Amino acid sequence: MGAPTARECFGSGEVLQLGPLRLSLVRNAPVAVAVLATSAVVALALVGPGAAAAATARSAAAGDAVAVQGNHLLRGGAWWVPRGVQIVGLVAPDGSLSGKYVNAHAHFGAAELQAARARHADTIRFQVSQYGFDPMDPLYSPTYVQEVRSGIQLARSTGLNVIFSLQAQGPAGQGQNCPLPNTGAERAWNQIAPMFAGDPGVLFELYNEPSLGLSFTNWQLWQNGGFVPAQNGTVCQEVGIQTLINDIRQDGAGNVIIVPGLAAEFSLSGMPAVTDPANPSSPQLAYGIHYPSLTAGVGAWNPEFGNMSATVPVIVTEWYASSALNTNTPQCVVGEPALAAWLLAYLASKQIGVVGYAFDVPGTIVADFSYAPTTYDNFACGVPGGGPGQLLFNEFAGLEQADGPSVNDPPGWIVSYSDVTRLLAQAPGNAHHFFDSPRTFVAGASAPTLRRLGLGAAIPTASFFSETALANAINRHQLRSGTLAVLYAPQHSRFLTPRAEQLHPDQYAQRAARAAHAHGLLLVAAPAVNLVAARAPRTKAGAFYSQFLKLRITAGVARYADSYAIQADGLETHRSAYLGFVQGVALQAAVAHSGVELLTGLSGSSLPRGQAPRPLLNAALAVSAIVSGYWLDDPAPAQACPTCTSAAAAVLRGLRGRGL
Repeated sequence: MGAPTARECFGSGEVLQLGPLRLSLVRNAPVAVAVLATSAVVALALVGPGAAAAATARSAAAGDAVAVQGNHLLRGGAWWVPRGVQIVGLVAPDGSLSGKYVNAHAHFGAAELQAARARHADTIRFQVSQYGFDPMDPLYSPTYVQEVRSGIQLARSTGLNVIFSLQAQGPAGQGQNCPLPNTGAERAWNQIAPMFAGDPGVLFELYNEPSLGLSFTNWQLWQNGGFVPAQNGTVCQEVGIQTLINDIRQDGAGNVIIVPGLAAEFSLSGMPAVTDPANPSSPQLAYGIHYPSLTAGVGAWNPEFGNMSATVPVIVTEWYASSALNTNTPQCVVGEPALAAWLLAYLASKQIGVVGYAFDVPGTIVADFSYAPTTYDNFACGVPGGGPGQLLFNEFAGLEQADGPSVNDPPGWIVSYSDVTRLLAQAPGNAHHFFDSPRTFVAGASAPTLRRLGLGAAIPTASFFSETALANAINRHQLRSGTLAVLYAPQHSRFLTPRAEQLHPDQYAQRAARAAHAHGLLLVAAPAVNLVAARAPRTKAGAFYSQFLKLRITAGVARYADSYAIQADGLETHRSAYLGFVQGVALQAAVAHSGVELLTGLSGSSLPRGQAPRPLLNAALAVSAIVSGYWLDDPAPAQACPTCTSAAAAVLRGLRGRGL
């Protein structure tokens, strides 16, 4: 991967030092940065969630109770990224249903829920009428309340978690009378919260698609309530999101609450803080997003919700992208199949769950009531029937098989096509488990090739040492079929990377990101440690790693990347040095781009001839709380030693044995 060897790193007897303070870095936790002027040392203290909440999550390990820990969800005590589908057949009392919702209602039942499970969903999002649950509303119906309650109990008995989403738009029976939750929503939640307080497998989404636009004033109304004009000319008395949270906790419900964004749940940008009075140190709150813009891409996704996912759980609680041109649905866009795949790959890299709309509305994610998925085959805007169902359910399948019982997340990966084929031969079970996932970048493989290997959920990736070559391949449409990501790995080599890129990797990473994002591709940045030789040519071989940190190469590059690969390979047999270097790089990356995915190098070529592969596994475990995955290099026997081909397989076996 271009890094110096361990012998080069320690040739002068250097021990990597990051300053007088021990660096404590725990991934996905709130960040506190202290600058010590006297020593110019930056220490990062990333404090994990409250001990009480962690203990609660662990004690709930039985079953499928949901809890928040840091920026992610736990289900039954294990790391969880929801795989959901929406059901709209219970969106209003029977007499108030209209159009497609009548047919959806007629098909609701155990068979539909079993079909959702067969498509690898583990969560049902029910849209439920505010009016039907508000005792003071003319549409209030005890029969409807019981119907919804029974439907949710049926889903729970089928092994599915549930998101209860309060709906006050047209489908709910009266049209949307208020852009934010009003006193009717408050009364409805006072009915709902006690009803499901004993089932932590049910999540509460406070309000479907608050419709005020983004502004400081509107966020204050969203948070605290106030008087807001309604679409029908009346004035709504809004109660505020914080009031609803307080009410639910006062009603004795500790369920995870999903807080919706503004602009029809499109954005969390500018959102003021809300608190959880029952869990002030570890709020049991997640945040909801709908329909990320396919045309705006990463440039919008990061500020709208992606960056925030580094500190709190985010769920896309409603999404699809079809060929329809109906103004009541997301508009079809040119290149939609590739853009939809790009979005799902982005969400997977951020470990953001997604709920597909809707399992009971044909033409969205299902073609009909046989629940066959829609596809993008022969796709054209305006031609009915095209949709992302197969794409979504394939992703669900990959995520499901990669799940493990650990409280830690299943790792992401970068692996080459040649290495993955070798590992599939050596350790097929573990290779499929880890690599058939939308969190795996396979360099040098096309989408058809990955499907033939049985790794259809993995991300086809093209790798480049030069931004010029990367941009040319993208702009000239020379990438392999189905490529969704590009890897930019500048090296200190006049044969691979132009001199200007070696000297200014940050500028060329920005250009690489611009080229990638303009064509619906993720950018994985991986500057080699040996770039130090270009930037500081007098650096001794033994000081490359510390000089790499001093030059702040990561800080310059990571701000433009969707994922960042740390080229720490070469240090694996020196566990403390490996840990220290990964911590230092992770600090710079987190400050530059809070939402960037971090992976670190593991290479069998780092092992001396004949050495057992245990140091690679130890290195992986040492940094597992800092990074979200690994760049795995498994050299062929002729390149290193006879045991090297089994080193990567041993790492997979060791990680699998620890519940990942």
